[in-house]
Amino acid sequence: MKSNASLLYSFFLVVGDFLALVAAFVGAYILRVNLGLGFSNPDVANPVSALTYLGIFATLAPFWILIFALLGLYGNSIYEKRFAEAGRLFIGSFVGMLFVVGYAYASNEIIFPAKLVPVYGFVLTFLFLLLFRNCARLLRGLLFRYNIGLTNVLIIGDTKIAQELVDSLINSRLSGYRVVGVVTSKEFAPEHYPDLKVFDNFDEAISQLGTEQIHSIVQTELYA
Repeated sequence: MKSNASLLYSFFLVVGDFLALVAAFVGAYILRVNLGLGFSNPDVANPVSALTYLGIFATLAPFWILIFALLGLYGNSIYEKRFAEAGRLFIGSFVGMLFVVGYAYASNEIIFPAKLVPVYGFVLTFLFLLLFRNCARLLRGLLFRYNIGLTNVLIIGDTKIAQELVDSLINSRLSGYRVVGVVTSKEFAPEHYPDLKVFDNFDEAISQLGTEQIHSIVQTELYA
């Protein structure tokens, strides 16, 4: 079960990605049209007004966001891993650009004022998305230090894996998780979990903690 904080963070990523996409193509327009940065001729081949250009990309950006969602960029299995996220952002930027170019060709509508605009747009899109995602990760880490946005997890098991898992998650400022309790035998608990709530069985944990206080459950016997 996802916590409200995880859902809110995913929504924050959606909004930020949308703004990064729009900003990237505004930047591409400015570089090529306003500043005239081209390989040879600074003049544009297909003059398109700034408002028309912005309106088209604001309309197409949600489809680009959908591509990101299909790539798993709003799931914690991806955004928790910096390099996996960067790789999928690159793929998503490229596929999204192909979508926009394909739309322009299929609709026979002039979208890009010049051929370099999509090139600039692709580069800026990837860079802006990468910058935003790293800033979002930094902000999230800062919030963890104040116990904001943590995911409550209940650990079940008497195995060594359970102990290792608790040790890896116990520092919530780094892990983003709060271990709310461990379901294990009471004779095993004092030595290994002196500062945590310990329960004899799952029903006891649920009755004392409440389902609303548990966002995730890990049964370590499954991995033993």
